Amino acid sequence: MGVPPALMAMSVPTGATLAAASPVGKRVFAHYMVAWPRGGRNAGIDDYIAEFRDAQQRGIDGFALNCGGWHRSEPLYRARVLTMYRAAEQFGGFKLFVSADGKAQDELDDIVQTTARLPAQLTVDGKPVVSSYALGGNDAERCRALILEAESLDAYFVPHFVPSSGEAEIGDSVASEVANRCQAAQGYFYFGAAGAPDSLARSIKHLATALKSAGKVFMAPVTPYYRGLASGTNYRAFETNGFSGMATEWLAAIHANVDWVQIVTWNDWAESTYVAPIGSSARAQVYNPRFGGLLSHSAYLDASRYFIEWFKRGAAPAITQDRFYYFYRLHPVGVSAMASIGTSVGNATAPRSRTLMTAQIHVTMFLTERAILIVTQGNARTTRDLPAGMSEVAVPSIPGTPRFTLIRNGKTIADKTGEEPIRTNDFSGAFNYFSGSSAQN
Repeated sequence: MGVPPALMAMSVPTGATLAAASPVGKRVFAHYMVAWPRGGRNAGIDDYIAEFRDAQQRGIDGFALNCGGWHRSEPLYRARVLTMYRAAEQFGGFKLFVSADGKAQDELDDIVQTTARLPAQLTVDGKPVVSSYALGGNDAERCRALILEAESLDAYFVPHFVPSSGEAEIGDSVASEVANRCQAAQGYFYFGAAGAPDSLARSIKHLATALKSAGKVFMAPVTPYYRGLASGTNYRAFETNGFSGMATEWLAAIHANVDWVQIVTWNDWAESTYVAPIGSSARAQVYNPRFGGLLSHSAYLDASRYFIEWFKRGAAPAITQDRFYYFYRLHPVGVSAMASIGTSVGNATAPRSRTLMTAQIHVTMFLTERAILIVTQGNARTTRDLPAGMSEVAVPSIPGTPRFTLIRNGKTIADKTGEEPIRTNDFSGAFNYFSGSSAQN
């Protein structure tokens, strides 16, 4: 898969505006796995405040708290959620709401009663916002019953449920089905993490049209990069060409004028969709050794700041500072990773992928004026003359540590060497993307 043509050398206009803002207000949330706090098993108020601060500084308004259980099934979830609410109250200005998953859906009543009146609870029209993941599982009747239960609890319910098409791309007919099933709910959350960016973008467009016609709130997804763990049951990947796939999804949400966006995810360490800073500009072990040495994804979050501002204000913001973000795997992938089932690549097995996983370095540029980017890898040197605005660059990945130099009018305005080298036979990056930025650490 190559870089989408629309993003190859895109100069984003600053004058375009969108339709009137949603009555619920444009908001951006991040999907937070309560099971795996960045601060570890014993995370406390200060740990959560640090996460809220990292999110809020990038324009995120709150967290959707994914809970796979609750008080009766797994009390730890409820206890952690209450600690997070106390932390958010102390921090101020950061909102929370529960996204019920698995057994937590059996306790919607206690979830609403526990959180509804807490100061950090997100509310709309005086009602506590509640969401879900895969509401009712594959049981459509149970899903309907849970939507009716949420209505009886006077919750502002914006659930995700699995449509009849499963994970497949959503077209007009399935989008209408989703809208019809939301009749007793206030809206729908599309958990679109596992999918190709172009496909997710089309699904966002169709769902936005159907849900808007039905008068329902639409919470659209934006995902950095999906790759399950090799030790799990979901070892597959969806190529995003560095940040360009995430940019495609942001643009889809912006142009569809959706109500809310949920970044999926803040901290799903198991599926590489995390954007949370991990305390290192290279790699770190977070929460549990089984996740391996996680690679920094902070550039996905920082590059998103531009789109978050655009989404909220309805017009592309002016670029006032030259900045670039780079994304690459720590090993050359090669064509053998193209197979639809996992194949041997070097000393590792590639995840299942329907498209070729790129062996490229991807750079996302935000420029105030035209400039020249030079990417140096050993004796290889690639030069690109780039316009003002946002643009995407991709160069072949070869072993060595890449260096990125930005020049304007003969003067070097940024010079950054990647924190991690690209290796020949070391697959410790496990087909994940590493990211960094021109900002000096």
